[in-house]
Amino acid sequence: MDYPKSVPSVGLVDGRFVDENPVAGTPGSLIPAAWGNSVTQEILNAIKAGGLTPDEARTDQLATAIGALVDFTKLKNTPTTLSGYGITDAVGRLLAVRQIETVGITVYKPNPRAKRIRVRLVGAGGSGGGCAPVAAGYHSIGGGGGGGAYAESLYDVSAEMMAGVPVSLGAGGASRNAMGQAGGGASFGSYMSAAGGMGGQILTFPLTATAVGFVQGGAGGQAVTGGNLANARGIGGGYAMHNANWGVLAGGGGASPFDGGGPLMGLSGPGTSGNRGSGGSGSCSTSASASVLSGVGGNAFCEIWEYE
Repeated sequence: MDYPKSVPSVGLVDGRFVDENPVAGTPGSLIPAAWGNSVTQEILNAIKAGGLTPDEARTDQLATAIGALVDFTKLKNTPTTLSGYGITDAVGRLLAVRQIETVGITVYKPNPRAKRIRVRLVGAGGSGGGCAPVAAGYHSIGGGGGGGAYAESLYDVSAEMMAGVPVSLGAGGASRNAMGQAGGGASFGSYMSAAGGMGGQILTFPLTATAVGFVQGGAGGQAVTGGNLANARGIGGGYAMHNANWGVLAGGGGASPFDGGGPLMGLSGPGTSGNRGSGGSGSCSTSASASVLSGVGGNAFCEIWEYE
C-alpha cells in the first residue's frame, strides 16, 4: 500500500496529499476511487483476519483485530503429554479467547485461521439446602451445593469442528427452601462432558442448651469424560454446622476452576449464588413464618482458546 504516485492528476506534493489553498490559487489533491477502495480493503482484510465481521457503525474493529493478531502468548506441550490424540505441537499464536455461558445449546465455529483449540468445560453447580418455616424452638440449617465437574482438552481443529460443535450448558440448581437441587451437565459436542454438582442437604433439630448439629453439602459433579488434559470431579459443598457454644453456619458452595463458590452464611441469612460452575451456599433459619432460601448454583461454562 502506498500513495497513488503513479496517477499524475492526483496532485501530490512531495509525494503526499495537500489541501486546496484559495489564497494562493492552488488546487487540493484528489483521492482516486481505486486508491480509496484499496485503503478500505486493506483495513477490512485486517479486521477479517482478526476473526471479526466488518461493521460499518463501529470504529474500534481495526484495533481489536490487531490485538487479536499480536503474538502475546504461546501454549507449549511436549508430544508425550498428548500422545494418542494426534497432537504433536501445541505452539501457536493466540487468536482469541471465546467464552460461552448461555444455558442451552450454542453452536461453536472456530476462527477460520485457528489450527488448534484449548477447551475448558465445567458442569453447573448445585444449589444449597434452603429452609422452610420451622416450628418454634427448632433450627434449620442447609449445606452448600457441590461444584460441577471439570474437563479440559487441546484439539487440532478438524473439518468436522469447522462445521460447528454444539456446546450444551446446563443451568445451576435453583434456589430452594428444601434440599438443594442438582446442577445440569455440560458437553462440548461428543468430545467432552462434565456433570453438574449435587444440591446441599438440610437438617432441622430442636434448640437446646447442648444442641449440636451438622449436615453435608452436595457432592461435586462426578461423571467427567473426554478431557485429554484434565478430567476432574467437582468439589463438594461445605457442611452446615451448629454448636450451642459458638453459633451456626450454613455450608459454603463448592468451588469451580472459575469461581470460589457461595460463601458461608450466618443465622437467618439467605444463601449466596455461585458462578460459572460453583455451588450456591446453604441457608439457616429459626423463622416460624418465612422461608429462608438457599443460593443458586452457577451455570455451566465453556471457555475456548483459539490458536493459529
